[in-house]
Amino acid sequence: MANKPQHLLTLLMALTLSSSGIATAQQIDLRNQSWSAEVIRKTGQPVIPLYDGWYPNADGSRTMCFSYFNMNTEQALDIQLGEDNFLSDDRFAALLPTHFDPLPPRYRHVFCAYTITVPDSFGRDEKIVWSLNSNGQKLSVPGRLNPAYVLDEPASKGRGDLAPLVRLSADSDGVRGRTGISTSSAMAARVDEPITLSAWIDHPDNQVWVGWSQHSGPGEVQFDQQESQLTTATGPAVVQASFSKPGNYVVRMQTIDNIAAFEFYCCHTNAYFHINVN
Repeated sequence: MANKPQHLLTLLMALTLSSSGIATAQQIDLRNQSWSAEVIRKTGQPVIPLYDGWYPNADGSRTMCFSYFNMNTEQALDIQLGEDNFLSDDRFAALLPTHFDPLPPRYRHVFCAYTITVPDSFGRDEKIVWSLNSNGQKLSVPGRLNPAYVLDEPASKGRGDLAPLVRLSADSDGVRGRTGISTSSAMAARVDEPITLSAWIDHPDNQVWVGWSQHSGPGEVQFDQQESQLTTATGPAVVQASFSKPGNYVVRMQTIDNIAAFEFYCCHTNAYFHINVN
């Protein structure tokens, strides 16, 4: 084998079944292969849609959590709603993201970026599939009410974690957990003129992690800071956001007591700021 020309070396790529049912090898010349051991790269990789799991609600409904993993460390991707970014079932409301930031270096994938709530009549054999097409790769993930995927929400009894309580005004009611809270009406902004976004956060710990991200919108959103440790007694979490183009945007805020707790799939709270930019 060592005496044969280099171009005759081949790589076993797949097994296929012949018409007789016998497994046969499909061989592809190495000269036709282009691959890298580095799965995570600066650019050129896809966004992977992920399903985190589900949790029951007091009214008998159930909420599914979907997340994503941008495999690029420098390339943000915008994937507009339509044939490249869609759900298989449009019966249920969902705030799908259309902007995908580069890979967060500290906590890797973006946990439970949005949720879908289904009624108690939604069966275990039913599914909702999220599909994304990015950088030439079409990927999808099914969401099912599989008992193995049930999540602690909004507290974890085993680890003692509790999702922060978030209010979007000083005297409003608060919400804990991944279903989250949204602004009651769209905020007004102008292109390239920063606006202030604020969230009042309560938690038994005196500090929480807060992260701000563009969830959707036609242009680019710039923040004066995207992550911070907030001492809750000092006042609300505040960020300055500016927008490069007119249109409708959603900014997503996520907060958790400790960023390392994301890996245990509990317990964080989402907040969604809807902004109309003129």
